[in-house]
Amino acid sequence: LKSTLIIYDISGQKNKMIYSTEFNLSSLIIEMIKVFSKHHFKDLEEELKKIAIKSHVISSQEELASKDFIPNLQYSLDNIRGEMVTFADYISMLSAKVQWHQASRGVPEFFEGGYSFSEIIGDSGLVPSKKIRMGLFLQNQNVDYPSHAHEAEEFYLILSGHGSWQIGNSWYDAIPGRIFHHQPGESHRMITESEPLLAIWIWTGLIDGRYWFIGHEEIDCPTNLEDTSQRD
Repeated sequence: LKSTLIIYDISGQKNKMIYSTEFNLSSLIIEMIKVFSKHHFKDLEEELKKIAIKSHVISSQEELASKDFIPNLQYSLDNIRGEMVTFADYISMLSAKVQWHQASRGVPEFFEGGYSFSEIIGDSGLVPSKKIRMGLFLQNQNVDYPSHAHEAEEFYLILSGHGSWQIGNSWYDAIPGRIFHHQPGESHRMITESEPLLAIWIWTGLIDGRYWFIGHEEIDCPTNLEDTSQRD
């Protein structure tokens, strides 16, 4: 998938690290289709196949972005194991290419934050799309992401870590390999304890629609990436 090149300056000191191999996003999408096909999400599979066919190449020979400013990112990448290990190299490379946002959904009075996210596919992503949004989601340890809902249909594929996941009135263990599906308007809540949680997230349907916290349905939260990020 990739090789790494260390460049030295004339003094012999390490200068910077770059990827020296191109990455085709279709490779990741094909692996995702294999996982989602086991759960019979036909509409999602069709959207992913359309992306895979277009063969988007993520540029090579670019300096690696520092992961230090995103809490728990390197730890979570290093812990993509077991049945999810197929995704490890793809996700590690993409994590250095995307723009990360540390977010509170723009409403810190409801949710103080504690997670970071990025967009791989979508208006602000590496691959533009008006029909689907896909990216990476990283929730820090000991964070309660309160019950919320949105008009977009949503999927999560857990890559590493552990948490508790509530959909409606039902609770589930969030473990690597598990898929969570939220119908439009369906409430969901995510809680982490001792471990951070890393996942792929996908929005389909009304991807520019409403987003709200349960109990505060009258207040629309921003879905634009720039507006959801925390500001100093």
